[in-house]
Amino acid sequence: MSKSSQVDAPSPRHSSSEHTLGADAQSIRSAQNEKAPPPPAPEPSTILTGSKLAIVFVCMLLSVFLVALDQTILATALPRIASDFNAFSLQGWVSSSFVLAQSVFLLFYGQVLRIFPAKWVLISAIAIFELGSLVCGLSQSVGQLIAGRTVSGLGAAGLFVAMIQIISQVTRLEDRPRLFGFFGAVFGVSSVVGPLMGGALTDHVTWRWCFWINLPLGGVSILGVLFMLKASPPLGSDPTKRSFRDIMEQVRHLDFVGATLVAAAVTTLVLALQWGGNTKPWGDKDVIICFVFAAVLTVALIAWEIYIDETAMVPTSIFKSRSVYALLVFSFLTRFSQLIFSYYIPIFYQAVRGHTATKSGIDLLPFMLGTVLTIISAGQIVGKWGYYWPFLVGSPIFLALGSGLLYTLNGDTSSAKLVGFQILAGVGIGMGMQNSLLAMQVEFRNTPKILAQATSMVSFAQFLGGTLGLGVAEPIFASELTKNLLKYAPNAPAAIVKESPTTIRSALPADMIAGVVRSYTESLRIVFVVGVPIAGLGLIAASMIKNLRITKEAPPAAAAAAPAAPATTGDADVEKGAVA
Repeated sequence: MSKSSQVDAPSPRHSSSEHTLGADAQSIRSAQNEKAPPPPAPEPSTILTGSKLAIVFVCMLLSVFLVALDQTILATALPRIASDFNAFSLQGWVSSSFVLAQSVFLLFYGQVLRIFPAKWVLISAIAIFELGSLVCGLSQSVGQLIAGRTVSGLGAAGLFVAMIQIISQVTRLEDRPRLFGFFGAVFGVSSVVGPLMGGALTDHVTWRWCFWINLPLGGVSILGVLFMLKASPPLGSDPTKRSFRDIMEQVRHLDFVGATLVAAAVTTLVLALQWGGNTKPWGDKDVIICFVFAAVLTVALIAWEIYIDETAMVPTSIFKSRSVYALLVFSFLTRFSQLIFSYYIPIFYQAVRGHTATKSGIDLLPFMLGTVLTIISAGQIVGKWGYYWPFLVGSPIFLALGSGLLYTLNGDTSSAKLVGFQILAGVGIGMGMQNSLLAMQVEFRNTPKILAQATSMVSFAQFLGGTLGLGVAEPIFASELTKNLLKYAPNAPAAIVKESPTTIRSALPADMIAGVVRSYTESLRIVFVVGVPIAGLGLIAASMIKNLRITKEAPPAAAAAAPAAPATTGDADVEKGAVA
């Protein structure tokens, strides 16, 4: 791979900025462009090992479980919720609003973590998440439910970024592949438990418990983080500028304009995708206006971030190489596919196979387990071997196979084939999801000051991919279903078929059911095959990511005892791999 290109110096109108967010911009650039420098020596006071690391890590896992459960518990409950509110056409917003809010605020939280200790950011984010869950549980309309999901997404954004920052503060780089693997495993386990729990609660109690269950779990998580985790200053922060006045000055210079532009750009884009082909035709003026606004706002955002340079929500120094761009694209595409499968496979089982919400959660197990076991295995292998690039390249290959085979589904497809197709897709997702986050940490191993913002960019790309994945899948599915109903079940009442798929067999005459089921099958096949071109783009992106090897650092005690020891090839934090 070629070396990173030189980043231009800041413009004169910003060189006199005295606030902390703009300080040391030149030192950040210098650190990024030096030739294979050793990583900064870890401070023994922040690096944790053994039982101390285990305690802190369990607290982090509790937080991961909280967010992951909330995202996946609706996979099987969503059709029933849509039926209760008679709003199946808006079910995409119940899931998209959460991911949309999460995507919008990830970048802003990345900048906040340069000012405040990650511990307190995490606790406040969990509290916001809990408030949103309470609103969802008490909602009396689909509008209130969507509003509550939006608040939960705001909290989840800070929760996720703060957790990654804490792991970066308390662990060495070579330990992170295994830890990130366990993070992914907990997410995957909750992805398995979530649909089952959501289906059971929906069928036997009420879907409102899908949100109320977050309240006690969140309380335990807050207590664990509060008492078990030490509040450390932000990575790369100036210890002489930690007074209340200094911190408030940094808050005043947060990039509120950039955050507003991100929110506006993403929201208008998702609106266009939700309306187009669903509630409005693609040529409708509202859809076109939203697309135009999204494009204009995106250009304005890029221009603004370049204008304010290192004080931006996304500093320009993050985009230091082609590999970084490729990582962001890869992260976007992986999450794009994951949420499509997570939400539309249960609909296939409920509408086409006539399974209950609980049963469809069990039917989703092959995909979820394929993802979980692959994340765990990949984390362990990368931790021992040191290379993550082969997994990034292999991920889209498996994803393309699984997506292409799911396109072959029909009413007579055997259960064994369905299980196999889901496993292939799950393996593809699992190989790439956590390793893309690890790869970004390796890219910025020498610039801890902007590590939180670089990591938040990967998270933003992932969650934006999920948002747009659902945003694209919803109108595709709605358009295909309308077309196929006219073809296979022209006399079926469209309102019942589209708004309440769980009542197809109870609300329709027997002679209409076969045609409606055929319509659903053909429509879902088109949704699943979207994963094939997405995987192809992912393979191109993966091929442009640097192939680096993670090697072990000296233990903290040894590093402290010999700070001036010259770095050798064997002691370097990261080495170039055989493939550039």
